[in-house]
Amino acid sequence: MTQKRKWRIVLLTAGFFAGIIMLCAGWTLSTYRSMQIESYNSGIVAMRAGDHRTAVVSFERSVQHFNRARQLDWLGRFLLPAPDIELAARASFHRGMLLVQSRQAKAAVAAFQESLRFNPGSGRAASVSEARRLQELALVVKHNLELLLSQHSQLAHSQGAARNSGDGDGEPRRVPGENPGSMPGPGSRDDL
Repeated sequence: MTQKRKWRIVLLTAGFFAGIIMLCAGWTLSTYRSMQIESYNSGIVAMRAGDHRTAVVSFERSVQHFNRARQLDWLGRFLLPAPDIELAARASFHRGMLLVQSRQAKAAVAAFQESLRFNPGSGRAASVSEARRLQELALVVKHNLELLLSQHSQLAHSQGAARNSGDGDGEPRRVPGENPGSMPGPGSRDDL
């Protein structure tokens, strides 16, 4: 065999294997279904059907799939679509609302706080309409969280106690749901 013929065989073999790899990647993308979206949709269907327990589990599974998708290696992040942080925030919100209806206040507070961690209401928006939508969702979650904490004062104080543990100064701190005007703020008049 000549040198030229050997190079042709090497190039054809390399092209064949590159084509196989691209075909497999294309097949993966064409058949890809986001488990985050599938779980969220099944949660919505179960919630509308009145099956709150199944809906809570589905929304929790949606958030778990979101967290797993964020931890993919570089190849997975390169090939697969990015997980949807807004959908994770909405799943946590719906889970919190269902837990409120099931009278599980402590779990509902955790779900609302998780939703606010995903979507604090600022940043991460690609357009003005998306920013408005995210801010509106965050405001609704904050309102529901404050309403829940105001209705369960022992839970509000335990949330505040957990936040203030380790301070050791004995000063009372504001807790979400308390009247902001009932306690003095930090600092003194001379600091102005």
